[in-house]
Amino acid sequence: MSHDYLPPRDPEFNDWFTAFQLYTAAHAAELGLTPAQALEIQTAKASWGLAYSNNITAQNAAMAAKALKDNRRKAGEVCIRRWVGFFQNRPETTDDQRRFLGITVKDKVPTPTDPEAIRRLSPPEIELDYSKPQQVLVHVGPEPKDERRNGFPKPATGFRLWVLYGAIPSGTEGLEALPWQLLADHPHSPYLHVVGHAATVTYRAQYYDQLMNLGTLGPPESCAVTA
Repeated sequence: MSHDYLPPRDPEFNDWFTAFQLYTAAHAAELGLTPAQALEIQTAKASWGLAYSNNITAQNAAMAAKALKDNRRKAGEVCIRRWVGFFQNRPETTDDQRRFLGITVKDKVPTPTDPEAIRRLSPPEIELDYSKPQQVLVHVGPEPKDERRNGFPKPATGFRLWVLYGAIPSGTEGLEALPWQLLADHPHSPYLHVVGHAATVTYRAQYYDQLMNLGTLGPPESCAVTA
């Protein structure tokens, strides 16, 4: 079965076309080409080369623009959630203000809650972002790697976060006996933990419902925070 001598991928085709054009230009007479014919090949190569380089530039710009957009959205979501938490915890915030802001309006008459329902949920997973010095952004929920899909399962209304300073060796038994400290009860993910210094930090989380019934503790997740 014969194969086309022209490479199918653009980078290899560009290298092939460059070598072809340079050889035909250097050996035009030997190959039986007139100056006009050699110029036709050179012009075609130049036209292709410009389009190819413009395409690479556009692709790189598009990737850079997407990365910038994703980073700005992430920063925007952190800012939004921080201020939504402020509004929700501020006693003076009215339900009308919540509606205009497009945030959750608290239930005036809580529906009866089965205290065992929260314990039947799978424990939350944790994803740690410790890319910035002295702090950890703790994502908690069923899909902590994607906050757009990380809504808490019913009847969970938030999570309790525990912290232990130091790493836990794999296979350690009796995790509940370790010196865990209550870090926060938080109504949404993520939670920003400002450590303030270099440290190895380990977290566990569990859901709570509207009556603060607690669910099962999830597995520990550790990270090393830089100074």
